[in-house]
Amino acid sequence: MTPRARPRARWTLVGALAVSAALAGCSTTAAPPRGAPSTTAPSINSPSPHVTSPAELCAHLVTYWAEQELDQGQGSGLDYQEKGLSDGQNAILLTALAAARTERAAHGTAAGDRVIEQRAKQGCDERYRNGTPTTDPWAQTKQPEQPAP
Repeated sequence: MTPRARPRARWTLVGALAVSAALAGCSTTAAPPRGAPSTTAPSINSPSPHVTSPAELCAHLVTYWAEQELDQGQGSGLDYQEKGLSDGQNAILLTALAAARTERAAHGTAAGDRVIEQRAKQGCDERYRNGTPTTDPWAQTKQPEQPAP
């Protein structure tokens, strides 16, 4: 080998080592392309995904608005639809509020808050026990249909 060829061979070797080291490092730490599913396994300590059921959502809404109503004293000034509640959920809210007011007067705020949570959960579990209610909200105001002669 000529003296001139040695530096070239040395730089080729150094370059090859650098490229192989970079590729080896990238192969284990490269992120998947956008939109590609992750191939890493979830950690043992990671929580499993949870979908909020209609009953849980109902209980959360009823509890929130009941606490707002009791803490503000005279309410938010919103009707049940502006609060994002259905008529059935509003009925649960009103029942929970009445019970919580009585409990707060007798045993304090914490006891009233527990009653709100219990009544909201119980009422919403009952309302959604067979899935989402499908009754017509205007059924009470409709006249019964007469069968054709």
